[in-house]
Amino acid sequence: MKRYNRPIAIFIALAMLVLVAACGRTPQEDPPPPLAYPWVFVHGLNGYGEDSALPHYWGGTAGNLLESLRHAGFECYAPSVSAAGSAWDRAVELFAQLTGTQVDYGIAHSQRHDVERFGTTYEDPLFEGWGEQDEYGRRMRVNLLGHSFGGATIRMLAALLLHGCPDEQAAARAAGEDISPLFQGGKADWIFSITTIAAPHNGVSLLSALDFNPTLAAIAAAVSQTEIDTTLSALGINIPGVTSFTEFLRAAEDSNTAYADLSIAGAQALNERTALASQTYYFSFAVDGTNNGRPSADMSLPAQTLGVFISSFTMHPPAGINDQWRANDGLVNTISATFPFSEDHTIVNPEDFTPSPGIWNVMPIVRGDHGSVIGLGRTMEQTLPLYLTHMQMVDRLSTGE
Repeated sequence: MKRYNRPIAIFIALAMLVLVAACGRTPQEDPPPPLAYPWVFVHGLNGYGEDSALPHYWGGTAGNLLESLRHAGFECYAPSVSAAGSAWDRAVELFAQLTGTQVDYGIAHSQRHDVERFGTTYEDPLFEGWGEQDEYGRRMRVNLLGHSFGGATIRMLAALLLHGCPDEQAAARAAGEDISPLFQGGKADWIFSITTIAAPHNGVSLLSALDFNPTLAAIAAAVSQTEIDTTLSALGINIPGVTSFTEFLRAAEDSNTAYADLSIAGAQALNERTALASQTYYFSFAVDGTNNGRPSADMSLPAQTLGVFISSFTMHPPAGINDQWRANDGLVNTISATFPFSEDHTIVNPEDFTPSPGIWNVMPIVRGDHGSVIGLGRTMEQTLPLYLTHMQMVDRLSTGE
């Protein structure tokens, strides 16, 4: 039998080679496990994260939306950033929490707006490993989801990660000081997806309505201590030191606030600073509670109050607010929340939809108002499906499943 040992050994070796070739890899080249990225939820104007003792921002009267999503298997975080800070301020605060570093508003920015350069120091990152590579050489990325002005916040963060800030780089060189890694750019692949919900990408016409229309301004002034103030409070807009709607508008004059970025001109200026990264997926959900531009029963009464002002105002040049701006969610014009006008987009057909990176995937319009989309006045059964369906879809993109 010994004379058959060598031929048998050769046959077995050849068979193994054939099997390896057929499989296209050796046993040591098994594919890496699927990778789903964490989700970071960024609140809107005067909102707050999970560290607050106030009722759930994410979920509202429906309950704790993030806990429901965690039970479904998602890794979720909801930090707090400045309640009424500019998109810039909120973006750098978010970066510091994600990286576990000190908030650095930048040399040039702090000098321009006469504010302190440094803020809170975060000893630990929101979660471990963001921006690092795993054992398979894959970048550890993040999914960012922003409601309302949280949309501008995450877009600003993405723009700084992509291109950095030449002004801050020049200021740091001139001062001979270190610069925040955020302002250095080159980190476009740190974000897997950006999702905005009821985000005023192109500003809100309400501010323009009261600036350009004397009749509406007079009405607003007459009721600024009653209905309008009640409405703002119900929608979550409570600014320290601002006791009337007139003072609320005056706060918009400070260029380093959310209110300036919410104006039509301010949003346009912000859009000029943002850009789309070719490897990042972008999704936007606009909300509409009107019928033919008139507030409907799909909106809460506070949202309907402001919706009347919004839907009754048009101003062609210079503001460029035409009839398409009448539809709204009680705070944000629906058209403004679809996509930034200066950036590429595609209107999604949910029945035949393959998401594309590097372009805004404009999702079907959600019925409701600015608060209901995050659970205010809704049940969890009404609130959860939007997030669950969308997040499952995004995770399938990252895991390849």
